[in-house]
Amino acid sequence: MVSYTTAEATTIQKIDKTLQVTAKMNVRKGAGVKYPKIGQIDQGIFVKATEFYKGWYKISYNDKIGWSPGKYLESAPANYKEAGLIELTEKDGFVIDLRYATKKNFMEYRLYPKKAKALMTKSTAKKLKKANKLANKKGYKIKIWDAYRPMRVQWEMWYKIQDHMYVAYPLEDSKHSKGVSVDVTLVDHKGKELKMPTKFDSFSEKAGRSYLKNSKKAQQNMDFLTMIMLEAGFTSITSEWWHYNDTNVDFPTLDVPVK
Repeated sequence: MVSYTTAEATTIQKIDKTLQVTAKMNVRKGAGVKYPKIGQIDQGIFVKATEFYKGWYKISYNDKIGWSPGKYLESAPANYKEAGLIELTEKDGFVIDLRYATKKNFMEYRLYPKKAKALMTKSTAKKLKKANKLANKKGYKIKIWDAYRPMRVQWEMWYKIQDHMYVAYPLEDSKHSKGVSVDVTLVDHKGKELKMPTKFDSFSEKAGRSYLKNSKKAQQNMDFLTMIMLEAGFTSITSEWWHYNDTNVDFPTLDVPVK
């Protein structure tokens, strides 16, 4: 345990900030290079800062607490509105079923709060609305299974399934954490999901677009969903039929709450 003099303690500022690491940095036991290292944090990681003292921040990350120099940290948005994300709701004509706000996902526990919001960038939301209008012409609606995903959740997923085919490596290619990716399917006028090649988060060859043994109906439904998403301005990936990326991905990675 690190102890501070009375003078030092009175100059420590209590804060509540989200910060992003700009370069790989050491975490120390106290505010200064004289204190021993207790770990390192990679560039791009988001941390919570609770105290500030002479250029050093007391931070927490992955249940670890220590001090790091402010020159390697920069302010990050504290909430989704500051980050420029917007919410899509069922009033916008969608069905919202955020699976990571439930236990019905591959992690088998809730990663988002129960009242999580379907968030994304404005441009992604605009394109998804266009795709939904195309679906409406056939009597269908788009169901949103996932949209913006906080970076800390992406890390949690990566630690469990370290496979680029199904879970993006957080520091390199997590477009969900930029708010430009969506996981979607289609429902009919009664709200029933259309038959697709697999269920959501089925990490198998059957979920891939090159799989040749789909039923005729599942193939038709997947092809229709793909067509309207591409027409609206999205791109698809080969390993997951439900996942689509906005063609514009030039946005910062975020770690704001989904509520």
